[in-house]
Amino acid sequence: MSCITRCIGLSVAVAFSAVAFAQGTYPSKPVRIVIGFAAGGNPDVTARLVGQKLSEQWGQQVVVENRTGSNGNIAAEQVARSAPDGYTLLCSDTTTFSINPHLYSKLSFDPFRDFTPLAQMAVPPMYVVVNPSLPITSIRELINYAKANPGKLSYASAGNGSIHHLTTEYFKAQTGIDMVHIPYRGSGQSAPALVAGDVHVGFVGLTSVSAAIKAGRLRTIGYASAKRSVLNPDVPAIAETVPGFDVSSPMGLAGPAGIPRDVADKIGAAVMAAVRSPDVREKMIGIGLEPAEGTGEVYAESIRRDYERFGKVVKQIGLKID
Repeated sequence: MSCITRCIGLSVAVAFSAVAFAQGTYPSKPVRIVIGFAAGGNPDVTARLVGQKLSEQWGQQVVVENRTGSNGNIAAEQVARSAPDGYTLLCSDTTTFSINPHLYSKLSFDPFRDFTPLAQMAVPPMYVVVNPSLPITSIRELINYAKANPGKLSYASAGNGSIHHLTTEYFKAQTGIDMVHIPYRGSGQSAPALVAGDVHVGFVGLTSVSAAIKAGRLRTIGYASAKRSVLNPDVPAIAETVPGFDVSSPMGLAGPAGIPRDVADKIGAAVMAAVRSPDVREKMIGIGLEPAEGTGEVYAESIRRDYERFGKVVKQIGLKID
C-alpha cells in the first residue's frame, strides 16, 4: 500500500472518528436557538422556558437569539444555512413553515427540504372574542348575526398574512359568512381596538386580551380547536358548532436538514422531557400557553397539515406580500 493511500485512509478514519465522537457527546458546546420574532412573544417565551431546562439537562449553555424581520424568514434562512450539527436550532410557530411559503413568491428556504423537525412544544390558544356591545354570546349567534347583517361586522387581525387573519378567513369560508378585515400592526394595536369597539370580532391569543376579558370589556365565545382547551374548559370549541374546525397550530423546534439521527433524537427527547417537567408546564399555563410535547414526526405532521390548510386560504383570498 502506498503512502498516499495509507494517508488518505488514515484521514478518513480520523474524520469518521471525530464525527462519531461529536455525536456521542452532544452537546459539547453551547447550543443556540434562533427566533424570528420579537422578545416577549409566544415563540420567544417558549424557547426561553425550554432552553433553560435543556441547559440544566445538558450542562451546556443554551442561548436564545432573536433575529426579527420578514415575518420570521430571516431567522429561518439563517438556521437552514447553518451546519447540520444540532448547535443552531429554530423555534417557530405556524407562520414560518406553513404560511410564509404561500405568501412570499421567493423564499430562500424550503420548509420541508431544508429543515429537520425535532420536537413539538406548545400550542398558543386562539380564542374568538367580541365586543360586549354586540348581542352575541356564542359561535352560533355570531354566525347567525353575520348572515343577517352581511358585511356589517368587522374583524381585527395582527396584520395581513398573520395567523389571526388567515384563521378568520378560514372560519368565514367554513361558515359562509362575510366580515370586513381590519388589519393592525400586531396584537398590541388590535386588542385595544377590540376593547374600544372600533372593530367587532377577533381571533386572538389569550395573553393579549386576558385583562380585558376579566374586566368584562371583551366577551369570549369560542376556542379555535377541535376540543376545549385545558386552560379554559368552560369555553366551547368552535368545532362543537362548526364540525371539523381546528386551528390548533403548535410551536416547535427544528434544525437544518441533515442533522444526524442520533443527535436529532437526543434533542427531541430532551425537549419533550423539558415540556413534561412540572415547573415548565406550570409556567406555560401561567402565561396562557398549552403544553403539547410531541416527537419530531408529530411536529412535521402538524407543519404539513397547516401548510395545506392555510395554502387553500391564501389562494382563495388571493393574498401575496411581495
